[in-house]
Amino acid sequence: MKGERRNSSGELKSYAIDTGVIMHHYFKKDLDEILKRSLVNKVTISEVLYVLCRVEGLRNALNFISDIAGKIIVPSSNSTALVAGQFKCKYPIALADCWVLATAKVNGVPALFESREEEIVKRLSKIEQEVEIEFLDELVN
Repeated sequence: MKGERRNSSGELKSYAIDTGVIMHHYFKKDLDEILKRSLVNKVTISEVLYVLCRVEGLRNALNFISDIAGKIIVPSSNSTALVAGQFKCKYPIALADCWVLATAKVNGVPALFESREEEIVKRLSKIEQEVEIEFLDELVN
C-alpha cells in the first residue's frame, strides 16, 4: 500500500509532515495511511489554512482543517519552539520548515516533505546530521 514504510522494529513509520504533504492529500486524497501516523505542528496547520484559503476560500479551508484534525496528532511543546528557533538560526530555510524539522527531532520521527525544496536540499547533508528527512515521492512511487 502507498506510504507504508516500516521502522527498524517493523512498525509503520510515523512522520512529522509539512504543508506540501497535507496539500497533496487535499488534492489527491491518497495519503490517509500517512496522515493517520503523522505529527503536524501548529505552524504547519496555520500554513495549510492560509494556503488553502487562497486557493479554495476560507470556509473550505476551515472545513478541511476541521476534517483532518481527527486524523492527525498536533504535538505542542516549548522544546519544539526552541529547537525550531535553533534550526532557523543555523540554516536559511523557511520558519515553517524549521518547525517541521523540530517536530521531527523532538518526537524522534523523520520529517516528511512533499518536494525537494532547494533551500533544504542545499543543506540536506548537514540537516540530516540532526534529523532524518524523507520526501513524498520516495513513498508513493
